[in-house]
Amino acid sequence: MKILQFVADGAPGGGTNHVMQLLTGLGANYENVLLTQENTYLSDLALSKGIKVIGGDFFRGRLDREAVATVREVIEAEQPDLIHCHGGRAGFFRSFISRKIPTAYTVHGFHHAQKSLIPKTMGWMAEYWTMRRMDHVFFVSDYDRQLAVRQRLLPNNKSFRVVHNGIAPLEPSDVSERMGVGFIGRFVYQKNPELFLDVVERLPHLDFVMAGGGELDEKIRADVQRRGLSDRVTLAGSLDHKSALEFISKLDVLVMTPRWEGLPLLPLEAMFMKVPVVSTAVGGIPEVIQHGQTGMLAESDNADQLANHVEKILDDNQLRNSIVENAFDRVHAKFSQDAMLAQIRDSYFRTCESGYDRAPGLVAAQARAV
Repeated sequence: MKILQFVADGAPGGGTNHVMQLLTGLGANYENVLLTQENTYLSDLALSKGIKVIGGDFFRGRLDREAVATVREVIEAEQPDLIHCHGGRAGFFRSFISRKIPTAYTVHGFHHAQKSLIPKTMGWMAEYWTMRRMDHVFFVSDYDRQLAVRQRLLPNNKSFRVVHNGIAPLEPSDVSERMGVGFIGRFVYQKNPELFLDVVERLPHLDFVMAGGGELDEKIRADVQRRGLSDRVTLAGSLDHKSALEFISKLDVLVMTPRWEGLPLLPLEAMFMKVPVVSTAVGGIPEVIQHGQTGMLAESDNADQLANHVEKILDDNQLRNSIVENAFDRVHAKFSQDAMLAQIRDSYFRTCESGYDRAPGLVAAQARAV
């Protein structure tokens, strides 16, 4: 089966890591082509793995005709059996092309839901339009599915599936060098890195480290200076995925401060490496972390609760050990990459079979799989 994997944003993050899992993990019966923003982290990484990459510019504007034309040209040239769009921007551009190739769409969190009235309304309209033009919708969390139903984004007859993100097994951290309490992620409004600095201010006896980059990078660096935290906060910069895993493994506690999420890979990675996680209880995160058992959860934007949870884990070895062992068992049992890939493969076949004439690539892949 030939699949066009389309993700507009090629910057480091959970979404791009998920796409790489599909590009490298679906198996020999699948031929993947990646369409993404040109000259990005994802395009370079995929090329290094021998994946065919086609670049475009998808950030000139949501109604950019040239972006739609790029997608149309790639579809015509590649003739995929199925198109898999990741994120709203990719799905939106695909939705304007009438060519009837089965198309799946993965929602990696609903960003419009957290915006002010006009952007929120426009984002809702874009999602409403897009979902009605997709053949199958993947949700990475049940929270997003419920939100889609409440906001009447998901038609009653739409084929959909909740497939939690999964990861390949990682080695538990066993390092003598520890860096303190850490934050890793994009420095953007969604991830709320300023809240992490609020936590730092409430724990003056601890050392902290932050890794990431993005549109708020200069602001965060200035805030560290302005708040007088330079002696306790180390800024590690933006990291590739391999370096990010090494970074996580050296943390005493991972603190996540997002305003909203789908279901991020980050807590799963920390749980595999037996690093305790403290996070805001937003989006699909409570589907991963059970408060007090496999991590600690706080109300959104509540620095006091986050700081108290961090201190409790650091002060109580019995609690810490219980959390990391329970989390390790849970991520092994519920969030494996193999299980995720199996569900996605199954949905690919069902999507191709239900909507249109069976493609030659689908028939051949099924024959080889028997």
